[in-house]
Amino acid sequence: MARSGFWILLTAGLLVAGLLLLPRFLGPPRLGEAIAWTVLLYHVLLLMGAWLRSHPELFDAWLFLAPLSLFQVLPDFVLAQQFGVLVFPDLGGERIGPVPVYMAGLWVAPLLLVLWLAERVHQRSAALALPVAALAALAVFSAAEWAARGQSLWLARNVAMFQGVAPYVLAAEAALGIVAWLVWVQVQGRALPIKIVGAAVVSTFYTGATVALLFASRRFL
Repeated sequence: MARSGFWILLTAGLLVAGLLLLPRFLGPPRLGEAIAWTVLLYHVLLLMGAWLRSHPELFDAWLFLAPLSLFQVLPDFVLAQQFGVLVFPDLGGERIGPVPVYMAGLWVAPLLLVLWLAERVHQRSAALALPVAALAALAVFSAAEWAARGQSLWLARNVAMFQGVAPYVLAAEAALGIVAWLVWVQVQGRALPIKIVGAAVVSTFYTGATVALLFASRRFL
């Protein structure tokens, strides 16, 4: 996947640009629908690049991350519906309970960046891959959390905050980077059902981590 870096960065950049620009021109309910189409277009462009540029390893990564992104609706649902610490403003478009449907595809881009960076480092030093996965996840998701608040894509509430971002969720997302990398190493190049099981394991871990860290933040922060 290391040689797919240009296409990974290009498509991620286009996705971010789209998400930043759309609120300038659209409001609810068309905004939510446009975000969903933008996320879908990101996936189409990613897969087109994997095919046209002959990067089967990129398609292989997508087969793991797409189910993982879908499963990530669960922790979003739990935090929003059960604990009331996460809010998704109604921008329009379809929803899965309190969670906009576009969230089911939006996790691929940041996680793909994390796996790509960790794999590049792993080629030079296996020992550094895990800390790089954690730091990359912390950096990527910190930027995403900060930007999402400004764009009103999602908002944290009733939790300790720093610069508009909830520290507990950043700790969970750093752990998500580590576990996603560890599982990816095991499922890379294997059959789709194994990738789906691996994705479910990662998402289940993340759900537990967010809930545990939420309770810890309420106890100690």
